[in-house]
Amino acid sequence: MPIQLPAIDDRDHAALVRDTLALAAVHAPEWTHTGPSDPGVTLVELFAFMAESLLYRANLIPERNRLKFLQLLGIGLRPAQPASALVQFSNEAGERKTITLPSGLPLLAGAIPFLSDTGLDLPPVTGLVVFKRVVGTPDPALLDYYRQLYEATGRDFSGSDATVEPVLYDSVQLADLPGALDIGAETVDGALWIALLSAPKPSAADLTNARAELAGRTLSIGLVPQPPETRARIQPGRPAMPPPALSAWAPKADASGHGTPGEYRRLDAVAPTGFPEQAGILQVTLPASAGDIGTWAEAEPLEAGVGELPPQLTDEALAARLITWLRIDGLSNAGVQLAWAGTHCAAVRQRSRVSRELLPPGDGSPEQRRRLSHGQVLAESMQLLVANQAWLLSDEIEAAPAEGQPGAKVFALDAESGEIRFGDGARGARPPAGNEIAVRFDWASGSAGNVAAGAIKLGPTLPPGVKLSNPRPASGGLDAESAADGEKRIPLVLRHRERAVSADDFDAIIRETPQADVGRVEVLPAWHPELSPGLPGDQPGVVTCLLIPRQDPRRPDYPLPNADFIDAVCAYLAPRRLVTCEVLLRGPAYAGIWISVGIELHAGQGVAEVRERVKAALKAFLAPLPNVANDASATGWPLFKSVAALELATVAARVDGVLGVTGLLLGDSSGAQRDNVPLVGLQLPLIAGLSVSLGDPVPLSDLIGQGTGSTDGGTGTPTIRLPVPRVPENC
Repeated sequence: MPIQLPAIDDRDHAALVRDTLALAAVHAPEWTHTGPSDPGVTLVELFAFMAESLLYRANLIPERNRLKFLQLLGIGLRPAQPASALVQFSNEAGERKTITLPSGLPLLAGAIPFLSDTGLDLPPVTGLVVFKRVVGTPDPALLDYYRQLYEATGRDFSGSDATVEPVLYDSVQLADLPGALDIGAETVDGALWIALLSAPKPSAADLTNARAELAGRTLSIGLVPQPPETRARIQPGRPAMPPPALSAWAPKADASGHGTPGEYRRLDAVAPTGFPEQAGILQVTLPASAGDIGTWAEAEPLEAGVGELPPQLTDEALAARLITWLRIDGLSNAGVQLAWAGTHCAAVRQRSRVSRELLPPGDGSPEQRRRLSHGQVLAESMQLLVANQAWLLSDEIEAAPAEGQPGAKVFALDAESGEIRFGDGARGARPPAGNEIAVRFDWASGSAGNVAAGAIKLGPTLPPGVKLSNPRPASGGLDAESAADGEKRIPLVLRHRERAVSADDFDAIIRETPQADVGRVEVLPAWHPELSPGLPGDQPGVVTCLLIPRQDPRRPDYPLPNADFIDAVCAYLAPRRLVTCEVLLRGPAYAGIWISVGIELHAGQGVAEVRERVKAALKAFLAPLPNVANDASATGWPLFKSVAALELATVAARVDGVLGVTGLLLGDSSGAQRDNVPLVGLQLPLIAGLSVSLGDPVPLSDLIGQGTGSTDGGTGTPTIRLPVPRVPENC
């Protein structure tokens, strides 16, 4: 039997009035008129109201004691997490010189403040990101024409005696793509090209000045990936995500265009941290001499954009503004799908900064406590001075040495509430009486920082003419944990003690991950998705975790974890697992199914309303996330369970207003009719098409319609692939 919290007194206002009037009949029998209009009854009701308030406060004493006991455990609530984004700057209307922007730059998205994490050089140039997209199915006659044309020139583009096979490409701007770019599959050379352009309609002096401003400067290139798979792997003794090897190259030519076409110099580059699991900044330093910044002189018409040369700029206005090219290699080898890229970018986080706040001075007493003006503090930003001496933040103040010993000047922080706690003298030092206590910290606003693309556009301290914007939405912001959620987490923390050993430990720790709003976790011990076609239990030393976020704006019905989600869980889980355990983090693999239902209705029922109820019931039954609002024990569609047509028909028949089910047709992802659709591994059902009709069900062929199919334009592997720009038919 569960422990019940006792109530000191459970009487309410009506009971107090009733009991008082009953006692009045005993002690004052002459008082016979006890109706609502009697003044004595009014006084009784007034005192009952006051007594009820006192009883309410008295009943809070057990609750207060319970919360105090929980507080003594030292398990605080999780604070709000800041949102992060990339911001792109431009110097189009300002002075035509390089501006160096510092880190910690205040920015605004409306009233929501952001601060930049990194500084950057902002030269008076713009970057145009392009790539060489392979022409899918070129006309064989056109390819043969190009082959004969280049053979007739006698030019050996391959540098050897090997045969040359032209591969046609189009120069495409990355900003023109509706989705992400698979660099390895869609580009002809696996490279990303960035054209550095001067201001429109430049003179020779303008181009010379732009090169001088670029000399020795570092370009901050923002890269926003969209991973091809929602997965992560934590191997024993290895980091969770090995970074890719990125390199940057520039033409080995001077400002006058002299140099060997196709020859490049490697530039110093600092790879982005956490890439490609999250967006990052690639820092590329240009040559120190302005004379080394340029591109080759105008090539022959048949050589422009061919082979290793940069993409051809067909727009004459853009070609006139070209200063030099940058080529970024290594993205294709890392399997990166690039959602966005641009120059002059900085990483920003949503946070408000308190530069200096004076707290009540020290009083010399043990375990002094101070409260900051704001909660939701970012612990890594906390700086505290006592009498102008720095004290260190510690999460184990009880283990600190005694006062007067080295390492005793420490303090503890409850980041959620903003409370600071000092030692008692025997364990940690005490601020002496009268000593000034000053703090500097940042605090976050939680999910309010997840602003849309283009919302960050104000910088109060930016130089004149400098503009900014965030090309992609900010993400990662989470609100602070509520007291109710914190109480539910305490038994789990006490059980697993921050160590992932059992399946329940993995589940509990993953759900505690900051910056990851986890909706569902499935822990599969001793199971590997690539090696285990069967059920869990045949691969010792491996733990596979299926992760589904609670919300996904792009796919609300079938959410998938994005890169930031997987990376947050990876970083939080890695130090808490056993070093001999290999952990695989995976998102679900949705398998499409087609459902066509025929129903009969009870008399008087609305067809449209019942039809929508049947659709909603089937969607809820097959949903990947648990429907906690209707069933607290729900877990979502189980893994390794097949979808059966009879089971779906039973669900439809139970819907209010349905008299019976005349038939149910179930199809697999290809549209073939099945009695049941098996699901293996991490597959979960995805309703590709759903039809509910009166009478007989709609045939699956009518529901699916005509498919587009797929084409494979492979023509064999050529000996030497020669990228050739496709010339438009109409010039």
